[in-house]
Amino acid sequence: MNLELTRPIAFIDVQSTGLDPATARIVALAVVKVMPEGERHSRSVTVDPGVPIPAGATAVHGITDDDVAGLPAFKAYASALADHLADCDIAGFGVERFGAPLLEAELRRSGVDFSLRDRAVIDAMAIFHKKEPRDFTAAHELFVGGPSPARETMENGDETAIAALEILEGELEVYEDIPRDVPGIQRFLNPIPDNALDQEGMFVWSGEGDAVFNFGRYRGEGLLKVAEEAPDYLAWMADRPDFSDEVKQIAADAIRGEFPHPESED
Repeated sequence: MNLELTRPIAFIDVQSTGLDPATARIVALAVVKVMPEGERHSRSVTVDPGVPIPAGATAVHGITDDDVAGLPAFKAYASALADHLADCDIAGFGVERFGAPLLEAELRRSGVDFSLRDRAVIDAMAIFHKKEPRDFTAAHELFVGGPSPARETMENGDETAIAALEILEGELEVYEDIPRDVPGIQRFLNPIPDNALDQEGMFVWSGEGDAVFNFGRYRGEGLLKVAEEAPDYLAWMADRPDFSDEVKQIAADAIRGEFPHPESED
């Protein structure tokens, strides 16, 4: 093994209900603990996150609400997991900004004393991005070819805009699975789940036919619950100019106690 260790390091992979470590809940966790001598210890567990699993999350990891029904909550494993990781640095792919903070948050929610402080967090994705840049210059070099212009040295905005156009054309030439029309590209970049309530997928239908948030701090929470506990948030949504009229109407209706039902879809 090329990796030189003076203390154990735990490689973790986290599957969750969302993308925000502050609000997401762990659905599945795998840990491979590597000892300095090279010995490996693997553990994995699937848990009931305690909140509905959005369709968008299921599309990523394949785990549904039915799959976790009846399983123990994360809290059941928290103490033993913290003991297992007590002397470990943490590693993984994409772990620095998501996996490690989410794990820390879940352990703290479970009443377990666990901190990333004084631990190294090694993100293989960060190494990849550092060694294989994914910036404007690298994209131009890869998809357009020739000299790679730096944005800050271009004489005017037209040059930058034209270069961006050339990059997109190059991407479409290389990646045959990307749609060629603008709406198709938009759907490719921001796929709308099949159970979307609105055309942007900001709300989705739960398995029980209830409207559920699919974004922001209340992702995974029911619209009825948010209307009861945080009506100010719905009022904020109803006034947001960057939300669609459809989403703002859903929020405004919920404030008045009117909630959508699946049979009312057009």
